Amino acid sequence: MLQVHTTTFAAARQALALALVKQKECSISIDPLVQQHIHYNRTLQAIVEVLHQLNISCTYHNGIITVLPQKLPACTATITLHSFCPVTDIFLTIAPALSCNSIQSDITFTGVTHCQYTHSTGFIRFGLAPVLSQFGCFLHMATKKFGFYTVTGNAVAKIYPQIKKEIGAIVTNTRITGIRIYIANVDQEFAFHQKKELCKALAVSDDSVSIMQVANVTNHGNAIDVFFSTGDIPSMLSFTMPLYDDNGSFVFEDTMMHEFLHAVINTCLHSYEYIPLPIVEEALPFLLAAGYDATVAQKIQPKIVESEVYTMCKQFRD
Repeated sequence: MLQVHTTTFAAARQALALALVKQKECSISIDPLVQQHIHYNRTLQAIVEVLHQLNISCTYHNGIITVLPQKLPACTATITLHSFCPVTDIFLTIAPALSCNSIQSDITFTGVTHCQYTHSTGFIRFGLAPVLSQFGCFLHMATKKFGFYTVTGNAVAKIYPQIKKEIGAIVTNTRITGIRIYIANVDQEFAFHQKKELCKALAVSDDSVSIMQVANVTNHGNAIDVFFSTGDIPSMLSFTMPLYDDNGSFVFEDTMMHEFLHAVINTCLHSYEYIPLPIVEEALPFLLAAGYDATVAQKIQPKIVESEVYTMCKQFRD
């Protein structure tokens, strides 16, 4: 049995995705700090429950996830998640293995679509999918109803069979092409302030930043999508403001606005040279599913070698 230790929630989820892709019996130990985090621990339990629904033998006990080798067949399914579980975490766990099938999978998700602890559904569609298409991996996710953390929305996803492609030249000059600010039940002045600060810090024009008021959601929400282009490859990073705590209580304070904007700006300023690192990290399980070696990711983001998921890829390959 392969034994893997993970220090972050994302690494634990990615280890599960790799185990499903490689169909390896695997024991994944979860760092105590992750277990003690209410949201992350709750989401890991939800992931295991979904795998049970898909007939995958998987347990989560005493900080260890154990998964037995089994093929994840293509499916048409509706997956309903509780109001604290982001749909993207479930999708990123099962989609790499589903992409190995010869027919597509179609899944309707009900759950959180925008959460401060993970990627938005837009990240899948506009951030991850365009990059993966360069490698013959095709997927799609569309938000039908927003569900900012603690409120469920819904999204539809498709995972298509892989097509082996020759990798062309990778251009490494990245630029920001646009920014979209989402607000739900929040004063519009809040978004105007964010727009002003983002334009100044990221040197983007005023007309490249749009504000969208989300009407079909019942709680407060604020999210920022930053769109990039690396050569002719588009990508996107998503950020959701932490307006709610782990228990779902509204906790906004003025200092949170500055901390949130600083995090968005700082991440974007470090994403100009190559395809942004968070995208490449999430792409790795898909690339292994398509038969590529993990080293191919170095061509689009050299810093990937420092990532925990890159180290795990080598474990699953050996």
